[in-house]
Amino acid sequence: MKAIVGTAGHIDHGKSALVRALTGIDPDRLPAEKERGISIELGFAYLETPGGDRVGIVDVPGHERFVRQMLAGAQGFDYVLVVVAADDGVMPQTEEHFEICHLLGLHAGAFVVTKRDLVSAERLTEVREEIALLAEGTPFAAAPVFETSAVSGDGISALREHLFDAVARIERRPVAGEPFRLPVDRVFVMKGHGVVVTGTAASGRVASGDDVVVAASGARARVREVQVHGRVVDRGWSGERIALNLAAIGQDGVARGDTIVHAGAVAAASRFDAEVEVRPAARRPLRSQERVRVHLGTANVPARLVWLDDRDEVAPKSSGYASLVLSREPVIALSGDRFVLRDETDQRTLAGGVVLLAPARKRRRGDALALAELERLASADPIARMSAYLRLHRDLGTTLGEVARGTRLPLEEIASYAEDPTRFARYGGDEARTLVAARDRYDAYLDALVERVREFHAASPSASGIDLERLRQELDPTLEPKEFRGLVDSLAADGKVERRGGALADVGHRPTMETAGEQLAHTVLDQVRKGGCMPPSTTELQERHGVPASKVLEVLGVLVARSAVVKVSSDLYFASDAVTEIEARLRTYLEKEGTITAAGFRDLIAASRKYSIPLLDHFDRSGLTVRTGDYRRLRSTA
Repeated sequence: MKAIVGTAGHIDHGKSALVRALTGIDPDRLPAEKERGISIELGFAYLETPGGDRVGIVDVPGHERFVRQMLAGAQGFDYVLVVVAADDGVMPQTEEHFEICHLLGLHAGAFVVTKRDLVSAERLTEVREEIALLAEGTPFAAAPVFETSAVSGDGISALREHLFDAVARIERRPVAGEPFRLPVDRVFVMKGHGVVVTGTAASGRVASGDDVVVAASGARARVREVQVHGRVVDRGWSGERIALNLAAIGQDGVARGDTIVHAGAVAAASRFDAEVEVRPAARRPLRSQERVRVHLGTANVPARLVWLDDRDEVAPKSSGYASLVLSREPVIALSGDRFVLRDETDQRTLAGGVVLLAPARKRRRGDALALAELERLASADPIARMSAYLRLHRDLGTTLGEVARGTRLPLEEIASYAEDPTRFARYGGDEARTLVAARDRYDAYLDALVERVREFHAASPSASGIDLERLRQELDPTLEPKEFRGLVDSLAADGKVERRGGALADVGHRPTMETAGEQLAHTVLDQVRKGGCMPPSTTELQERHGVPASKVLEVLGVLVARSAVVKVSSDLYFASDAVTEIEARLRTYLEKEGTITAAGFRDLIAASRKYSIPLLDHFDRSGLTVRTGDYRRLRSTA
């Protein structure tokens, strides 16, 4: 049973006393809380069920100055007890806490009227009417109402039995492959053990011995021990109150608001796209570029709110798609995570929403295509969500695992959808690094790539092909070189382009030159052929013909593309038939003798070291020979 029950409500309405009455555990742990009789920090307890399970209880402070602490605790609630004191009734913090529960998507809970022993039956009726008005039009409209007294114990047993029944119906189904995330709500040092962090696991699982990191800072640690509700366990799971005893990190290396994750599992985001709902409590429209505080997990960070449609502001009771641009430290966010927005001073709750894409790219406001994709990403259709995620992703393609994390869909489901070639394209080479892209985005990129290669040939007909890195930069410099190479290899394998060393060419393209260039090429090729094993160098060719070095290299490049000559070193080009003849002579010798020295090869071809050494190096690179000390042998027999 993985369930967290939390309290919500105004200061001094008896939340902590209610928790003590339900569990026998005092959630107030700080001396200042004892002295002042109010909760300042989050309090924790657990409720033993008849089956021996423990249900986590999180008690939040009710004072308006401590809403930040309330938000840090409420992010992990599965069920909430909205506490209303019978003598006060519904108060401002009751309303704000209730609003926060709505924004966090928390729709399961009950109302608890406390201090019933202090008021008359008529007053209890009035409080019930206030609660009905508060809940009207919300998922809590039909929530049960319990009247209790922590002093006399009235109503406590009925509430406890209700909680046993309610949490038994709560289902958290972990998604296979989801990364472990623990938003930290408390850090302390336990004598003899070291640093301990606590929180409600947002996703995934963790085990003793795991290597973890503090996501924003990258500080590394190792999990020495895992506890769930005070019990030492082998593993902790999503939805549980977890305490991690961490080794190899000091108390100053982690703080509330940080998130503990497995190393390399998920990237922190400094910008994310979201669907945002402006609440009546904002009391005015929220402007684009407005500065706000983002409460996500246990993090509380400053940000700018940027509406993505063409509106300059969005009024209360309205929604829109927006980017949240974080001003300082990044946060860990996944699709489906809920957050709350408060004003820049952190005094008033303004809005809230759900993360759609993180990290996100900077977007042009009013981009109808991007807005349509965000709408699909927010839909319940898994294929639409996957397609939208891949179209909006910062890279052309990404791994199946990242798609699963970014959409919160099961990996097996994602892999099945990716098999549809009409919707998705897979590329990238080895299975471990296979990438998937939206078919239309992939095809558009390939069309642009092939068109750019053809444009290059039209502008530079004498070049054998366009440099790969230049092509990547011109098309999309954000595309990783490794991903680009995998894409090019897939294209070449499909016969759509040709790889020529570090360049890319259109299929069947042969370099051409103007008449004067063709005449020079004919002469240079004749001279290289006549040179045999000792052809003229590029410097010698330049001097012979009185032309710039660039022109000689251009001519030789054309001859290489035509397979008339072979580039052996930066300064030496041999006729192709000469290289073929030398290679045959060397192969015959090695098949008979087994090895050859540099001096022996020099004598074999009757050429000086200036030519023999570059040729040997060329045969090493081509895979014909392998060098061992001063000897070469055929690679196939090495």
